[in-house]
Amino acid sequence: MKNITRILCPVDFSEPSHAALKFAVELAEHFSAKPILFHAITEIDLTPSPSHTLTQHIMDQIPQIMQQMKENAQRAIQELIDSLIEDRVQSLKLVEIGNPPTSIVNVAKDVKADLIIMATHGRSGVKGLFFGSVAEKVVRTADCPVLTIKHQPV
Repeated sequence: MKNITRILCPVDFSEPSHAALKFAVELAEHFSAKPILFHAITEIDLTPSPSHTLTQHIMDQIPQIMQQMKENAQRAIQELIDSLIEDRVQSLKLVEIGNPPTSIVNVAKDVKADLIIMATHGRSGVKGLFFGSVAEKVVRTADCPVLTIKHQPV
């Protein structure tokens, strides 16, 4: 069995992702591994369409808005590290702008993750069919094993 040294843990700041992160930290402690907390910010689509036009003023503000979102996500991840990880293990935080499933898979390759641990939200029916599952797409396309954690509310 391959030694686990880097665990990628995508977070979306939901309760299920907190549960997955807690599990990832426990596993990281057991294997003396480094949890890598990652958040993907979905890029704002600026493709002009006949029915929807943005004024130049709004379009000019998009880069600043995206940067602010990135800084907010960095702070939120640091709060997770401070509250859930503390000094238990050495961790890393990453935030990128992009399509979440694609970004997760690419970051896993870039950091040479041995394992991805992520939450599932348990959506099904039309909602699950229409939107698809980030976890399902990651499971299908990742080069490393993916462990999905279904959050059980207490």
